[in-house]
Amino acid sequence: MKAIKIGTTLTAFLLVAGMLSACGNSGNDNTGNTGNTQNAGNAKNEGNAGNKGDAGTEKAEVTLMTWESQDMNNKIMESMKKFEQENPGITVKLMPAPLSDYGTKLNGMITAKQAPDIFQLGNDMLVSYQAQNLLYDWTEHASADADFMNGFYPGVMDGWKVDGKNFGLPGLLNTYGIFYNKQLFKDAGLTEPKIGWTYDEFFADMKKLSSKKDGVQQYGFYFHPDPFTVSLYAASAGGAPFADSLLNPTSATVSPQFVEGVTRYQQAIAEGSMNPATFDLSTIMGPFKDGKVAMTYQGQWIADDLIRNAPDLQWGFVPMPVVTTQTEIYDAVGWATPVSTKNPDAVWKVLKYLDSTMYKDVLPQTPVAPSAFQASASSYYDTLKAAGHQDLADGIDHILKSPTTQPVRFLTAWAGKANPFIDTVWNNVLSGKGGEKELQSMADKINKTIKAS
Repeated sequence: MKAIKIGTTLTAFLLVAGMLSACGNSGNDNTGNTGNTQNAGNAKNEGNAGNKGDAGTEKAEVTLMTWESQDMNNKIMESMKKFEQENPGITVKLMPAPLSDYGTKLNGMITAKQAPDIFQLGNDMLVSYQAQNLLYDWTEHASADADFMNGFYPGVMDGWKVDGKNFGLPGLLNTYGIFYNKQLFKDAGLTEPKIGWTYDEFFADMKKLSSKKDGVQQYGFYFHPDPFTVSLYAASAGGAPFADSLLNPTSATVSPQFVEGVTRYQQAIAEGSMNPATFDLSTIMGPFKDGKVAMTYQGQWIADDLIRNAPDLQWGFVPMPVVTTQTEIYDAVGWATPVSTKNPDAVWKVLKYLDSTMYKDVLPQTPVAPSAFQASASSYYDTLKAAGHQDLADGIDHILKSPTTQPVRFLTAWAGKANPFIDTVWNNVLSGKGGEKELQSMADKINKTIKAS
């Protein structure tokens, strides 16, 4: 798995969301007269779970589809050999699909009622498919397997439940925080940031780290905040989050604390401590690896690239600061099952193995993201520590244990209608050409969109 795989994957799913919704009209046909609570009629009939072998062992084939590279799929299936040895009668068949064609291929398979028993997806896809009654409801299995379910990081399952029902399992997690240059902090006479640092320290540090030499502006912090990252400030300060739910928000709120957070970013941009709202950040990791960037907001997956390709760079990682209480942003990719699966018990065993054991085997070889299952995440952390980055391992673990979590973006079908209201005003506001009035108007328009949907 390449270092950019997970970040690229989630971005791609935003692009294929429209394709996924295209199968909405066929959703009821695919599930017959079944709902999510019934799970495709007789799918749970044990007599239909598979064929008996000569020795009376239940035989079941579980199909698995991923968007991973051939190399990553090989690693996954190498681990699955152990599963097959431990579970005689269950075989796992890989059905790979390239990321660029993943949504189209999966849609076609669902329409033809040939969907794999387990497929990889992001939260965006989960919301889309569940709204069409296309996903198997794992609530009963999860409730009967409390020890396994308690192995996930607290709160992670919230992104895989709709109306209290489980429609998938998280696999790998994307966390976000600040990568910083240790030498530039030292040169500026600053103490390196630590878990629990404050926004006061954060804004003061970026101001001192900024400079203008020979007409070239170096900003102390490179980032493009959006309403969801500003929501971290608002919620940490005791205000309402911008969106009130991870998967299905019912309202967008511009609280006084949200306005305060926006104002602080406006001031940082105006004084040259932070890049302008329209600054192109697409290539910022190049200057960071060259030692020219003091702080930048990134997903944890870039660490793999830094470890491999910038071995002499002295860098660190720290979660976002706090006002008073911790709240974080993270999202996930994971696994789901079509409502029409014929072997739910066998599929559940494979799902459990993917999270509890497969990632433990594979992540040391491809350390780009932590597993949502805490025991499997330990192998990822051990790899980071061995590379000399205890701070990154501790920071990610701290993020994933946050008491509250904010959504990273709107995931629902109406997001395409709501996001333009943000795009229209956001950069102007960050640039100081608008304020509370424009922000409230933006929220009002989003709320009307939510209500209409």
